[in-house]
Amino acid sequence: MRPRLARIATVAAILVLSLTLLPARPAHAQVVSFTPMPNTAPAVGGVGVTLIGGGFLPGASVYFGTVPSPQVTYIDSGIMSAIVPPGSGTVMLTILNANGLTSQGYPFTYTGVGSTAVLSVTAIAPNVGAAAGGTTVTVIGTGFVAPVTVIFGGVAAVSTTLVSPTMITAVAPAGVIGASPLLVSANGQSVTFTGFSYGATSSSSIAITSVSPNTTPLGGGTLVQITGSGFVAGATVAFGSVFAANPIVYGSTLITAVAPAGPSGSTPVIVRNHNSEAAVFTGFAYGAATTTTGGTQPSVTSVAPNSGSSAGGSGVTITGSGFSSPATVTFGGIPATNVSVVNAGLITATAPPNAVGAVTVLVSGGNGQVGGLTAGFTYIVAIPQVTGVTPTSALPQGGTALTITGSGFVPGATVTVGGATATGVTVVSPTQITATTPAGPAGAAHVLVINPGGAISGLANAFSYSTTAPATPVSGPIALISLSPATGPLTGGTSISIGGSGFVNGATVTVGGTVATAGVVSPTQIVALTPPSGTASSVAVTVTNPGGVSATMPGAFTYALGATTPPPPPVPTTPPAPAAPLVPAGGSGLFVFKGGSNADLVAVSGCNASTAVFWTTDTHGAWIGYLPSVPIAIVNASWNALFPNGIPANTAIFARCAP
Repeated sequence: MRPRLARIATVAAILVLSLTLLPARPAHAQVVSFTPMPNTAPAVGGVGVTLIGGGFLPGASVYFGTVPSPQVTYIDSGIMSAIVPPGSGTVMLTILNANGLTSQGYPFTYTGVGSTAVLSVTAIAPNVGAAAGGTTVTVIGTGFVAPVTVIFGGVAAVSTTLVSPTMITAVAPAGVIGASPLLVSANGQSVTFTGFSYGATSSSSIAITSVSPNTTPLGGGTLVQITGSGFVAGATVAFGSVFAANPIVYGSTLITAVAPAGPSGSTPVIVRNHNSEAAVFTGFAYGAATTTTGGTQPSVTSVAPNSGSSAGGSGVTITGSGFSSPATVTFGGIPATNVSVVNAGLITATAPPNAVGAVTVLVSGGNGQVGGLTAGFTYIVAIPQVTGVTPTSALPQGGTALTITGSGFVPGATVTVGGATATGVTVVSPTQITATTPAGPAGAAHVLVINPGGAISGLANAFSYSTTAPATPVSGPIALISLSPATGPLTGGTSISIGGSGFVNGATVTVGGTVATAGVVSPTQIVALTPPSGTASSVAVTVTNPGGVSATMPGAFTYALGATTPPPPPVPTTPPAPAAPLVPAGGSGLFVFKGGSNADLVAVSGCNASTAVFWTTDTHGAWIGYLPSVPIAIVNASWNALFPNGIPANTAIFARCAP
């Protein structure tokens, strides 16, 4: 018997050990009591309850009947809190643990008191109020009914106005600088919003200036364009209390979002950043259910060319679909000019001035819908080109009004005449600058334009100081004989050569009534770039000398669909005559460089590298500059592009060697 008893004991021990090693069976959650008691809540819900019991697991859900609590907070295995959702009658409260097991039902009763809306706050604007008080704060949310109170950091608002069930305005009392939670109470419910604070003065870094279109059908679906300031990536957009799906933030000033379905009438549009800063726009409304947006959603697939000068003026062709007239086009939020809808898949426009960098191109059709292309156009450093100066001479004492024509002029540009700085410089457009001449010695003077960043161009000997200078240049009759090529694309940019007689430096050219970038090569030749055109047609070309004498060739140039831009014809240029072989240190003048690098140029000139400036003419006869003391690449961009492998021998260079 002993061996048998020993075997039984051994088996029993193994069974006990096996049971010990088995994982514990997941426990059901159990609710023992509520806090506060009794276990009731208004039909509107929104109140918080604390559940006391056992077996609670992180991630558990709480159900009131079949409706889940909108907010559950796990504290430990014996305590959880939950917000009661709206409901009616007596329901069973159950807990669904993360392990899939539920608690037994626990009776919970709705008292039927109050409305059916849950109190909530989704946004406030502004988020910062003046410590002295008096800031009017707009509160957006749901469940607002009279009477309603708003408390700023424990102090009641100076006044509270119930605008609608989704909007309150409250005047903030005086407060202490720093965070100050907002407590909103209505219909027996209270909710706290933590995104408000006091500052020295009222401020907000986010604002909405417009929403377009500002109406939508009850079913939503309209793509709206929200413009303003202070938007950040990841910002949310809500129409009333309903958030828009997947809004697109194009930058700090533009968001597009599709309006969700909503009730008829005025509805606030709220943009909220991650830091809880929010802005509210109250001019949006839902219309009748039968309202339609009309037309097709525009879509942009390409912009050609996809880069251009930060000075603006680039003619572009926008391709895509769904384009309708009238249309507006923006580059980085700035409206383009000369917008023409050629057909549903093609728009031509002129890019406006903008900061250097990539921008979004947006097209808005006549139906108000918007489509665009992120980083569809890149602005590059504007390199100025001077083609004319009017008048070409003036008295040495200065004070003469000067008009400089060309391209690539950027606000903030400066002008020098004979090395002296002109006054009263105004960049009228990317193609025109006005300035007042400084005083200068008798004789020829170079006119230079320097854009912000240091890009330089000009005309050698384009101006002269003379004691007998006439008030305006003398101009005889003009004759126009030829124009080549005579055809180009609607986007413009075709380099045309105009032959004739009587052309004076500073003459202007218009193609189809639009001023073109132009330069007088000689009394018998002008070279110009055609501006963009909105329609395919034959247009007149007019040349006007300073003083008003002009001549016109009717129908001389034809804008044609599908035409390509031919390569520009060669522009004859005469380099400056060489002067002394070297420039004495501290002086200035023309000399012939024997060839080499930029460093060799500085060494042979005898100039001080920290103060010297060098100029030469490019292949089109325009002056470009080199500043040895400035390491920024864009300043010497034109120079380095002209001399990528060093400066050729016998290059005529003008140097200014300031001490």
